[in-house]
Formats: sequence, C-alpha cells, structure tokens
Amino acid sequence: MFRSIFAASLATVLIASTGVSAEQHIIRFQNNCGKGTPQLVQGGQILSTGQDYVSNGPFSGGIAYLQTGECLLNGEECTLLEMTLGNPTVPGGGSSTDISLIPPHAFNVEASFSYFDGCDGSGATCSSSTCPTAFFQSNDNQVQVQCETDNVNLLISFCSDATKAVVSSSSSKPASTTASQSSSIAASSHSASSTAAVQSSSSAVSQSASSASASAPSLVVNPAPTPSSTTAVSESFTASPSTSSASTVANSSPSVPSRKTCHNNARRRAASTAPDSRAIYESHRRHHARLADNHAARRGSF
Repeated sequence: MFRSIFAASLATVLIASTGVSAEQHIIRFQNNCGKGTPQLVQGGQILSTGQDYVSNGPFSGGIAYLQTGECLLNGEECTLLEMTLGNPTVPGGGSSTDISLIPPHAFNVEASFSYFDGCDGSGATCSSSTCPTAFFQSNDNQVQVQCETDNVNLLISFCSDATKAVVSSSSSKPASTTASQSSSIAASSHSASSTAAVQSSSSAVSQSASSASASAPSLVVNPAPTPSSTTAVSESFTASPSTSSASTVANSSPSVPSRKTCHNNARRRAASTAPDSRAIYESHRRHHARLADNHAARRGSF
C-alpha cells in the first residue's frame, strides 16, 4: 500500500516538473518579397505556409524556402534553409541553422534567418547566388550558425535581413524602460517637493503656536496635523534634509509623534501592507551528400 502511494506521488511530481520545464521552439516567417509562399517542411510534410509553427520539444531535420513556383517539395531549385532546434545537453549540442545552395538547390530569392529570445541577432543572410554564407559543398560547415540557449526561437525572412529585424526589435525595449524610469523619477521629485512644502507649513504653524503660548499662557494652540501623504513620502526619502525639519518640529511640540514613533509606525504599516556539434555537422554532411546523390541519379535516368 505504501509503495503504491509513494509511486503515485512520485509520478505526480515528475509530471508537474515536466510541465514547468517543457521545451518549446517557435519558427516564424517574414516575407517581404511581395510574392511567393513560405514553406516549412519536415519529413516530406508541409508544416506551415507562413504561420508561426510551435514545436513542443526538439525540432530536427526541418527545411524552409519561399515557394515562387519553381521549387520542388524538398526545396530543389530554390534557396534552402535547414534547421535543428533543441536545448543543449552537452556543449555544442544545441540549435543549428544554415542556408544551402548545394545542387539541386539554387538561388531564387534573398533568404536570411536569426535566432530570437536567445542568441538575438545571431544568424546569416544570403542575397546572391555567390553569397559566402551558404553551403556550396557538403563540408562547408563553417557557415552553420549555432545557439546554445534553451527554448530559442527562429525567425526566417525572405527579401530582408532577419538579423537586423531581431536586433531592432530587441533594442526598442530598453528605451521604453528608460522612459518609464524617467517618469517615476519625475513623480518622486514632485512628491518630495510637495512634502517639503507641507513640512515647511507645519513648522510655521508650530512656531506660531510657541509664540502664542509665550505671550498668553491661558491660550492653547495645537499645531496643524501633517497629511498622511507627507508621512509616506518622508519614509521613502529618510536621508533628505526635510526629515531633519520634521524631527525638529516633533521635539518642539508634544502633540506631534517623535521620530522613533513614526519609524515604528512605518515598520508596522510595512509589515501589514542530445547530440554534440560534431554529430550535427556529420548529420548535415550526410544530408547534403544524399541530396547530391539523388540529384545525380535523377539526371542519369534521363
């Protein structure tokens, strides 16, 4: 009985942990050519014609191209992109993407790719039939672009540079943050100024009360209470000179709480309120070799 309960509990924990750390990759397309249809193919199956494709786990052996009319199912006669997306389990065993112009593939449109949400801006662009960023031989492994970040995503662009699009998108975020911080600082400065004005008014009332008490002992004048907003802002700027004024007023008038009492009240309020890189290279090499052999066989049959 105990073993059954323990096994059930362990299974629940494993399922929960798997759900939290599930691997996921997104492949996104951007077509700026004004023609054609993006194609994402894996194992002879078309997975996307331009829509975001989400892989809930590693994605391997995928190819992409822009179908402009002359492309065959596996991208023959067109600019080809090859990708494998996966979380690294060993150094060099993460994601890898490249552009291929190995026959029977041939340049038809500018193509590029870039990782995002990890390795942002890391990618390649091929804008001509002689671009140095594409495979022309099966051993051109230097053109592969790898990323060792978990759950990385991939942007594929046609007739535009994906790396610039990702970098531009990423650089716009800090600007928004800076603007927000500036607004916060301005608001804090305004609140501090208001606090100083209120405290100065309280000090003036206290001094008037002291003078009145000295000239007419039978007359009792109570100082005006400090607004609650003043106390809140004062707690945020405890090192400001205005706090010293507040402390002086507190000591001169018994009806105003001492600095220690305010500090204690503030504290009470706060208390409540997969394979390595060499294996990837070899996989690409074998893939390109098979394509070349198939192409040669087809040519020999005619």
